[in-house]
Amino acid sequence: MSDNLQQIVYISSAEHPFTDEEFAEMLAVIRENNEKLGVTGMLLYKDGDFIQVIEGKEDILAPLFKKICSDYRHYSIVEMMRKDIVERQFKKWSMGFHHINNDDPRLEGFNAFFDDDADHEVDPGDALNLLLVFRE
Repeated sequence: MSDNLQQIVYISSAEHPFTDEEFAEMLAVIRENNEKLGVTGMLLYKDGDFIQVIEGKEDILAPLFKKICSDYRHYSIVEMMRKDIVERQFKKWSMGFHHINNDDPRLEGFNAFFDDDADHEVDPGDALNLLLVFRE
């Protein structure tokens, strides 16, 4: 069993617009599973798009991310970043969550993540920075 910590950041699109009830049910299961697995992270949702970071031991994250990629609730999954880490950046969260509104001032400079412009290149470092903005 590997003790190497890893962090994976990905973006995806929701299969349908999620209700608050659906989020509550989904997050309860995710948080319970993540606590058992020793996984931490943050999930952001805005207008049908997700950005998520997960952190944990490499041998736990690899199969977990494969499972996430096969989840029917989202599609167009793009792994933005996978890197070894020394320390968790989301250690207080089994899975933090924010449903972002259009007028949230923390989005300033990050709106490109939620644009439908297919030609726009999204920087992996900026994806992590956006998640960090919502960490606190």
